[in-house]
This record gives sequence, structure tokens and C-alpha cells, in this order.
Amino acid sequence: MMAIKSVSRWVTGILWMSLLLAWPFGAATAADKPEQVRIALMYSVGPEGVWDKLVQETLDKLAGDKPHGLSIEYDEQDAVYGEQAESVMRLLAKSGKYDIILSASAHSDQIKNLQSVYPEIMWVSLGSGNYNAGENHYLVYARLHEAAYLLGILAAGISKTGVIGAVGSFPADDINDQLHAFRAGARTVNPDVKMKLTFIESWYDPPKAIEATYAQAAAGADVVYQMAGEVFEACEVKQIYCLSKYKDTSSMAPDVVLSGTQLHWEPGLRWILDEWYTHKTTGQPFAGNEEPVWFSMAEGGSDISPYHGLADMVPDELKKRVADARAAIVSGALEVPVIIDVPKPD
Repeated sequence: MMAIKSVSRWVTGILWMSLLLAWPFGAATAADKPEQVRIALMYSVGPEGVWDKLVQETLDKLAGDKPHGLSIEYDEQDAVYGEQAESVMRLLAKSGKYDIILSASAHSDQIKNLQSVYPEIMWVSLGSGNYNAGENHYLVYARLHEAAYLLGILAAGISKTGVIGAVGSFPADDINDQLHAFRAGARTVNPDVKMKLTFIESWYDPPKAIEATYAQAAAGADVVYQMAGEVFEACEVKQIYCLSKYKDTSSMAPDVVLSGTQLHWEPGLRWILDEWYTHKTTGQPFAGNEEPVWFSMAEGGSDISPYHGLADMVPDELKKRVADARAAIVSGALEVPVIIDVPKPD
């Protein structure tokens, strides 16, 4: 009887050992998988600006898609800077309510002072003017130079004066790359094309952008790339074409907005959610990126908007030229370089 009991205990031990060896310790159980992610969205100017509006709309779309089965909730915070921004971000982190604090502006200096105090929070910065402040800080850029290159082809092909214009906000590197590409694309059509350029030194100041547009029109520009706001009124008054930024805003001025860049935040924000989910389900530490992540046109990060009601104003040969260049960019046959030096006007 004793021998039978010993064998029974031995068999039971072997079975338990087999179960322990087979248990997937490295993988998260269903109970470990998060069902919700809570985000605090820090605006750069507010949803009246296209940049911020697109971030908001993308979060809404992702909330509907529920990546990884996550319920996404976010709260919007007014645009603040400097010490005030740090105070607001500290309160958000201290509340314990948020998993991700997402800045749509340049808040790296503030994040540097907070990320180690709140290591459980994922800090995210969108756009230029940022640097990595720690392992739990992630950088995502918007590179629209490929789309801007196509707009340059369109602008030079439609211009009757051989002068095109661009009104920028600041000479930031994700603005500069577009301006260089815009001019490079234009010169494939007209090597002698001239580009007028004005920086209004503000992220959002429509009166300054309108004034700059009038000045460029007076200098002969008959197509102006509006990178500092939706200042289509000046184009309507001067009867010149506008190219818009980040979003299809043709409906705001259908008689003058010929096309524009389209910024798609979805690949970047999906990547952020993937990184957060991996951290939560594997226990691996955050691994914030030193070099900003950005997504190409081929990866769905950018495009240009349709011609809409102005399609008949674009010659078929020019449409084909733009379409062929786009196809070459997407296929990898055409590489548009990222040049971030401050461009100069012609």
C-alpha cells in the first residue's frame, strides 16, 4: 500500500511539473490584457487648427476601430506652453487617470522634467521641435515632402507667370522638408520657376498669412501653397490658386483650392497604441525612440487631395504627370529626399 501511494505521489508530481513547464509565463493571460486605454490630448492651438483637428478625428476613428480590442477614451486639453504646460501635464499625470499623455506640440522640455517621475505613463510628442526625453517618451513626425513634391509639379504646370508662392508658419524641419520638395517638384516641370517664400513666425495667425499671400500675389505668384492656415480669401480676391495643407479643405473655397497635402495620423497613432499594448501585455519596458517615426506615402502617411470642381482646369497631360510621379513614389522608383535646411526664396 505504501508503494502504491509513493507511485501515485510520483505520478502526480510529474503531471504538475509538465503543466508548469507548458505554462506560457512569457505571454499575457486573457485577464492581463488591457481593455481600455485613456489618453490626454494636449493641443498645439486647438481643434480650430487643421493639425489638431486631424489628431482629434484620428482618435475618433481609432476609437471606432478598437485596435487590439481596446476601448479608447481621450480628454482634450487647451493649448498651453512653458511653465504652464508643465503644470498642466503634471496634474494630468498625478491624477492617475491617463495611460498616455499625447502632445500635438513641442513639449519635450516639459516632458523631460516629468517622464522619470511618472514612468508608468507613455509620453508622446507629435511633430518637429521635439527630442527624446526618456525611455517612456515617443516621437512621431508628419513628413509630407512627398505630397508637397506632387503639389510642386501641379503648381508649376498650372502657373502662367512662372512664379509660385509658399506661406509657411515657422522654418521647422517638417515645414522645410515640404518647401524644398515643393520647389524640386516644380523644377521638374519648369527649371526656371521662381518660388516666393514667407514665414509668418506663428503656428496660427490668419491675418499675417493673408497679408503674406497678398504680397506674394503682388510679386507675381499665381499659385500659393498655404502652409500657415486656410487663408483662401486672399486667393479669391486676387483670383489665384491656393494649395491647402494637411486636409482636403476644397469645400471652404472650391473656386481657388486646386489641391493640397493630406496628412494621415492613423499609421503613427496605431504604432503608438501597438507600442503601449506590447508594453502592457509583455511587461517589457518602454523603449522610446531617439529618431522620430514617420510614415511615407506608400505606408499611408500622406497623399494629395482631389481636384474636385477644378479638375477641368488641370490639363490631362499635367494630371498624368502628377499621377505618374505619385505612382513612382509609392512604388519606390522615385525617392524624394528629406531636406531640412531653411529654404530661401528665389
